[in-house]
Amino acid sequence: MKVNARGSGIHTRCVRPAASIRRIFALDILPTIRYIIRMEQDTRGIILNTALELFSKRGFETVGVQEIADKAELAKPGLYYYFTSKRGLLEAIVVERSAELCAVVKKTAEYRHDLVMNLTSLFNETMDFAYRERAFYRLAHSLFSSAPETASYAAGSPLRRELVSILKALFTQASADHGNMKEREWVYAETFFGLLDTWAILLINGEVELNGQLRRRIVHNYMHGVFS
Repeated sequence: MKVNARGSGIHTRCVRPAASIRRIFALDILPTIRYIIRMEQDTRGIILNTALELFSKRGFETVGVQEIADKAELAKPGLYYYFTSKRGLLEAIVVERSAELCAVVKKTAEYRHDLVMNLTSLFNETMDFAYRERAFYRLAHSLFSSAPETASYAAGSPLRRELVSILKALFTQASADHGNMKEREWVYAETFFGLLDTWAILLINGEVELNGQLRRRIVHNYMHGVFS
């Protein structure tokens, strides 16, 4: 209760400080906000996973937005709430799902004056990623090989250029130790990228079992061409 300024009486009305009201309001509404955010993240993830599954199996160009929405059990306008277009959805998949691959390749490609070690590690890490993320890698492979005028190619080419650029930087550094590699770094990078992509697809399609001995032999054969 609050005594008036002159002390002439007592007000029976309780006065709650504004700060207290704000704290109570925050305590009441925060769980609701967190729930809404979590639900939106879950819905967005469901859309991404559903689209990835469909794109990887049938290709980006042949899958429609309505099909994605139906499989995700979501109204079509709901899908557009999270992604403005089918291409925007594809680009989000590529950016988010390739982050791990780019980080691993970049770290593994740090040159320490042992090119065989670098290439062996790159091969192993790429194969492990491709097998672990089979749907995404199959999609990425299809984007890399798409016609240049398609949305698929536009979505996949930045990733391919980044990976080849990392490999080229490795071969450029290694050329200081191996003079015969100078001025051929880009060729080596493209060739090794092609080798990684080919064996990754064979692996995830179940056409080959890549044991340690075979992995070493693949890299050894490649290195024979580099040093010859």
